[in-house]
Amino acid sequence: MLESQHHMIFYPEDRTKLDECTKRRAGTTSSCSLPTAILVPHASYPMVCEALHRSFEQAQDLKPSTVVFLGPLHQEVLAEHEPAFLFTPQSESIAIASHIHHFDIALAADLNTRFAGHVMSEDSYFTEEPALELTLPFIQSYFPDVPVLALLCGNCDKERLTTYAKVLEHCTNAQNNVLFIVSANANALLPATEAAKHAAAFIETLKQGSSLSEGLRMHTISSCNTAGLDAIGRQRWGRQGWNILGMFLRGREHASIRAEPDENEKRVWHISAVLGAHHANQ
Repeated sequence: MLESQHHMIFYPEDRTKLDECTKRRAGTTSSCSLPTAILVPHASYPMVCEALHRSFEQAQDLKPSTVVFLGPLHQEVLAEHEPAFLFTPQSESIAIASHIHHFDIALAADLNTRFAGHVMSEDSYFTEEPALELTLPFIQSYFPDVPVLALLCGNCDKERLTTYAKVLEHCTNAQNNVLFIVSANANALLPATEAAKHAAAFIETLKQGSSLSEGLRMHTISSCNTAGLDAIGRQRWGRQGWNILGMFLRGREHASIRAEPDENEKRVWHISAVLGAHHANQ
């Protein structure tokens, strides 16, 4: 079993306080159908708690059989693990504030077999990456006891992105109703004006349903999980644009992305979004 590594830094260690932060909120009836995806940010709860709720509220009336979490991999892949670039946990579960969150080990094993050499189970990447850990209490609150398949991935070239898209396609074919949760911030930590430009480009690309890879290559987009978003965009049900639900900076919601000319501090924008509307998986 994995043990939590990022409590106190990103979320409360105390069970009562954690439950208060993640308590399910009533939201409007979703216009989405499964499979679908929501976009959530990752940072400390004071920065992203409202943004996380905004995305989960939109999907709360869905009944997923499996949640597939797509997270960023900020560290380099160790040489002994190459050519693998998609990682699932080795452990069957993780303990967070005395609650046990179970992973979908059957689906993970299936992916490891079908995509051998590309998908690998390795706990070490999850102990270093906080995104999954801080999102799991929200998953448990809104979708109690639904098993979670976690995938971490860094940047992808075209060949790897094609494989990534096939992995996600297999997930939807193997399970009846899948909810994908993509963890990504709108931009890297950048000076305020540049951060606003990158966040605005990120949002516009999502709304159009376009690939983020070109913006990443041209350095106009700096989001940490473009691979996960582009792999979703290659699904038959994922080619529509994203609906932006909220734009947050330092925990406060903003009506638009902007920066004051004299603002010199570095910033990260956090976005809530849901993929498109009602669709048929065909």
